[in-house]
Amino acid sequence: MLSDQIRAAGVIAENVVSALERLEGDSLATLTREAAVEGLMRELVAVMPTRFDGVLAAACNRYLATLPDQGWAGPRIETVSMVDGSVTMRGR
Repeated sequence: MLSDQIRAAGVIAENVVSALERLEGDSLATLTREAAVEGLMRELVAVMPTRFDGVLAAACNRYLATLPDQGWAGPRIETVSMVDGSVTMRGR
C-alpha cells in the first residue's frame, strides 16, 4: 500500500513540476527539479491515502509556497486528478 502511495505521489509531483516548467518557458536545473519533486512527494505522502483531491492540491501548494525565492512564485495547483495524477494550475 505505501509503495502505491509513493508511486502516486511521484506521478503527481512530476506533473506539478512539468506544468510549472511549461508555464515558465524554461527548464529547471536537474538538482532543483529533483529537489522540487522530492519535496512535493514528501508533502503528498504525508496526506495519503485520501479520498479528496483538494487535500492533494493543498499539499502541493504548501510545498510550492516555500519556493518563491527560487522563481516558483505564481501559479498554484487548483486540482489534482485522483484517477491519473494530472494537475490543473490556477493563474497567477
